[in-house]
Amino acid sequence: MGIKYSGWSDRRHPCHWEAESEEAGFWMPDRSEIITQFFTRYLFFSLAVIYFSTLESVRPVLFSIEQLLLVLGVYFFLNSWFFRQALQKVTLLRIRSAMSADLIIVTLCVIHDPNPIPPSALAFLMVLLGNGMRYGMRLFAEVLGGAFLGMAIAFALRYRAGGFEGSAGDVFFGVFWVTLALYAYILMGRIEEQRSQLDYRSRFDTLTGLLNRHGLLAAADSVFGRANADTPATVLFADLNQFKAVNDHYGHGVGDRVLAEFAQIFNESAEMGVCGRWGGDEFVALLPLRDDAAIRQIFERIETRTRVWGASNGLPMAVSLGVSHAPRDGNDLVTLLSVADIHLYQNKSQQSEPAVASPL
Repeated sequence: MGIKYSGWSDRRHPCHWEAESEEAGFWMPDRSEIITQFFTRYLFFSLAVIYFSTLESVRPVLFSIEQLLLVLGVYFFLNSWFFRQALQKVTLLRIRSAMSADLIIVTLCVIHDPNPIPPSALAFLMVLLGNGMRYGMRLFAEVLGGAFLGMAIAFALRYRAGGFEGSAGDVFFGVFWVTLALYAYILMGRIEEQRSQLDYRSRFDTLTGLLNRHGLLAAADSVFGRANADTPATVLFADLNQFKAVNDHYGHGVGDRVLAEFAQIFNESAEMGVCGRWGGDEFVALLPLRDDAAIRQIFERIETRTRVWGASNGLPMAVSLGVSHAPRDGNDLVTLLSVADIHLYQNKSQQSEPAVASPL
């Protein structure tokens, strides 16, 4: 069955994944990760300053040693500015800008490294792993391409303008570097895939394909975090009547079939809603605000489709429904479900219980 998504939900954990669309986005680092990343940049800046300061001279491919140290100073101030911006808010543009600055400064250092096999080229791997493994596969691919380009430019200038000569050691170093970078990318892809699978299993109900309780709570944090008088929200709560009797009379196989079918009915009937299975035979939908007339239409659609499916399959399917609204009735899912539950049982008390039919 298809699952609908809108701006009311996040397909991944809302605290860590910043979605640009349903499929594209990046992992949002927390404050401690941001601090760690930028202090690592400061560490490598310090090592570069110490390394080039101890040299009597560098081959003037582009800059003299004094000019190169000045460029490193500019990088220090840029890094500090990016650090300040990241502490305020991490955006895709700021991530790419900081990565570009990393790649440019490492490329310049490799160009001017006086060693035939430049140890400064290893910093490309730190840029690759420090950025690519933090933000997801899309940015990993971008920084990998940038690192390959930077390495190609650096070695081309070293050989043509710097007077360096190629050697077997250079070839070995290049093959080793490329192999390690590609291996890291492939390995990270597998880790990302496993993480995605674990995330799906932790948030989705395997029987119905809808969000489970954990997924609903995560989605609700996003929905009700911005629910106010201007952007109110609606919660629908559904409970199947006599589901225990169906399970006892027909067995759990038929009970699972009932749950899966009702999940599809509920998901399709709750227009633009984020739907999930709260537990057992209870289902929840998070929607933008709906007026009383729209709620009645949704209720009638769910009740009619449930009753028709039950009758056509000889099963006593009926459903009780309740509703609540944020922020009028509360600002968190548990509170809103408590209010909706009251309305649900008022609805249930007005219904007659259908008899359990003979076995199929």
